[in-house]
Amino acid sequence: MKKTAIAILLSTFVAAPAIAADEGFYVGADVGRSSTNYSDLSSKTGTAFSVLGGYQFMKYLAAEIQYNDFGSIKDTGGTSYKINGYSGAAVGIFPFNDQWSLLGKLGYASTKLGNPANTTKSGITYGIGGQYNINQAWGVRLNYDMYKVVIPAPTSQTATTSVVSAGVVYKF
Repeated sequence: MKKTAIAILLSTFVAAPAIAADEGFYVGADVGRSSTNYSDLSSKTGTAFSVLGGYQFMKYLAAEIQYNDFGSIKDTGGTSYKINGYSGAAVGIFPFNDQWSLLGKLGYASTKLGNPANTTKSGITYGIGGQYNINQAWGVRLNYDMYKVVIPAPTSQTATTSVVSAGVVYKF
């Protein structure tokens, strides 16, 4: 009985670092291209960037908060609108091995279409991506994410902004 208890205790200490490697805080940044699907725009794409922070609870689940800058779009009249927003999402992680993982995001975002319109839209955001872990601290990501925005009057219709981005994450 004593040997069994010692073996269980030792195996817990040996397995703890492997479990701990799947948990913890991380930060990151992405840069890419955004595209807004609305017919009355003369310029639908922009340079997008984001900064994010997250916590990985276990090997398969994390939570992220993110600030997004989607760049600018122009309507047919030549007026330029800046799009940005905040989001929070649950991130499902499917690791293929120690280096490669598939990521799926589902969350809630609030986007703002800036001056002169100043309209906001809140709703579901989602995305898919992949991550390559260079080592235990650094990873490289490729993402495809979708967000809702409101196009200003006279239509006040909802449009979708999609973002293809690449970035890095650092895990503490």
